Amino acid sequence: MKKRLRFGEILLEMGVISESDLNRALARQKITRQPLGQIFEHLGIICDKDILRILARQFQMKKIEQIRRPVQFESLAKKVDSRMALEKKIFPLGVKDKILYLAICNPLDLATLDSVAFRTGLRTVPVLATPAEIDRATRIFYLEEADPRGSEFRTILVVDDQETYCKAICAKLQQGGYRTLEADNGADALKLVLAKMPHLIVMETALQGMMSGKDVFRTLQTNCRSRQIPVIGMSTRAYPEEEAMLLDMGYFDFIAKPLNFTRLLARVRRALTFVYDNAHVVQKPTSTIAWTEDSPGKDSLGSIVQSL
Repeated sequence: MKKRLRFGEILLEMGVISESDLNRALARQKITRQPLGQIFEHLGIICDKDILRILARQFQMKKIEQIRRPVQFESLAKKVDSRMALEKKIFPLGVKDKILYLAICNPLDLATLDSVAFRTGLRTVPVLATPAEIDRATRIFYLEEADPRGSEFRTILVVDDQETYCKAICAKLQQGGYRTLEADNGADALKLVLAKMPHLIVMETALQGMMSGKDVFRTLQTNCRSRQIPVIGMSTRAYPEEEAMLLDMGYFDFIAKPLNFTRLLARVRRALTFVYDNAHVVQKPTSTIAWTEDSPGKDSLGSIVQSL
């Protein structure tokens, strides 16, 4: 039997992390005793889709990255109601030959699979998905909320005076499902912020011209509307003192150049989630469900891999 690789070994083999990333995470794990996957997420080294790929490989399971409305969804919703979908973080994908295919984020949650099988009289087959994707599908198809991927909810302004670099960042963000705006100087960045009110700004701190990125940030802080927008600073000056100064100024986060785009997407997702999705209420026609970070089944994918 082929030896099952440990979580960190899989990451190294797939080229997702470096040995220094792994050593840093292992050092933190000795102190915090947190699951390694959770530590990688917190450090911004990997994102939930990376962990999805790893779990699918580790458990030899199929995965789905985007859930679309299933055929005969109304019938499926009777087999798995909205409360179960929210609490257990599962989503029914379809039925074929008396087999119910379920999107699930925790491959070790056999109790939920058995419970659904007992209630429906169908054999259940799990398909891995990220917690965020199951949340999104549940809110859209069960609770009939608007899909944030089709709205301006994820609008990000990228500010960098190197045009090629700016466009490369925008392209990666668009691939991640975000809408982007771009500016190559501080003055244009301020105009775009006031006109479009993006939900996040990713900005070079050492812009050339009359205004540096720090000058732009200070100006944003003087306006009651724009000061609420989180800003991620980026710079080739990746010194601890530089990072500490930016965070003390009020930047939400800092990332060093040259950018690792997987890390950038993880930091972007973290910022948007923390500022806009940290706690909210979702409604059903007959009841109200309070949805907070303490809700059942709200674990991140990173917390699932502690036994790997």
